[in-house]
Amino acid sequence: MNARTRSAAALALMLSVTSCSAGGQPAPTAPSTTRAVSAPNSAGVVAPVPPPSQAGFAYADPGEVCTRFTAALYSADTRRDAGPDDAYKRAAHFAGGALAAQSPAARRDGRWATWAEHRAYVDTAVEPFVDALQPADTAISARRTVRVTATPLSEDGWRGWTEYSLLDCTLRRGGPDGSGWRVAGYEIRQEGLR
Repeated sequence: MNARTRSAAALALMLSVTSCSAGGQPAPTAPSTTRAVSAPNSAGVVAPVPPPSQAGFAYADPGEVCTRFTAALYSADTRRDAGPDDAYKRAAHFAGGALAAQSPAARRDGRWATWAEHRAYVDTAVEPFVDALQPADTAISARRTVRVTATPLSEDGWRGWTEYSLLDCTLRRGGPDGSGWRVAGYEIRQEGLR
């Protein structure tokens, strides 16, 4: 679901919950004959879990956070990883709590079986990419784009297709994730295979 679809869904939900119509007028309501329900017990509320951290890393530069997130995301190695989602778990050290807690689609990566057959690892190069349309940073949000070149290789000489992509990171700082920059979301744009 892209950001525009999420925004439309959130607006529709908000309008239905607040009984408002798209015209901005509240829907008429009948007088209530029920009693008010008390607020839930605060003991049942779960506090946000802070995201995992990389020891010795300051999270001070949004570009460096995006680069490290991307390098970890593309760090699959069938010789040491239990499955394709281990790379996502490493990338979570640079993500915000909400993104880090998501169940990655990487578990269903169809390339893993071929890579495992060859005992392959992904050779990855990540470099900054200047996006002319990148919005200016604010005190709590930033965007960075990196170019990724990733090739599965094995020690027996097998070589898979090289993937060329741009990865757009949306970064945030503050709140439950702490004062440093964290990847709050990302989008991968394929540039091709060779």
